Amino acid sequence: MQRKRKISIHSAPHRRGVATTLTLLDEMLCKVEEWAKGREARSVLYQECNTLSPRQKSAMLSQVTETKALLRQISDDLGLRPEERSVASEIWAMASALREHVMELEGRYMRRYGDVPTQLADYLDARSAELLGGMDRLMEILSGKFSPDD
Repeated sequence: MQRKRKISIHSAPHRRGVATTLTLLDEMLCKVEEWAKGREARSVLYQECNTLSPRQKSAMLSQVTETKALLRQISDDLGLRPEERSVASEIWAMASALREHVMELEGRYMRRYGDVPTQLADYLDARSAELLGGMDRLMEILSGKFSPDD
């Protein structure tokens, strides 16, 4: 029987760096696992086309399992604990990160790509405001400031 080895990480920055990288890898593995199980998200402008063959899906699931086992071993050896992320905070973070990009759909920002016809600028200004309003409502729902009567 092999003894578990414990390796100390005394430096908080080292611990954070290792934990962050391994957590991002684990998150990626979760997504790969979803695709290997057939996930194909479909929305208005975002559509996934899962062209993985049954053989590839099987091999990926096997590799994900193997890599997660290695992550578990490293986590145990280094005394790392899982980082629990609330879905609400993930939604908030994504909406916050995209907010600036949506805002930059306005005509005045689109001018950096060249002249913007007035009709297009007016259209984008109005639609950007509507999209931002929808994102704001998502964030209000998360913050508890939302009323279904709004």
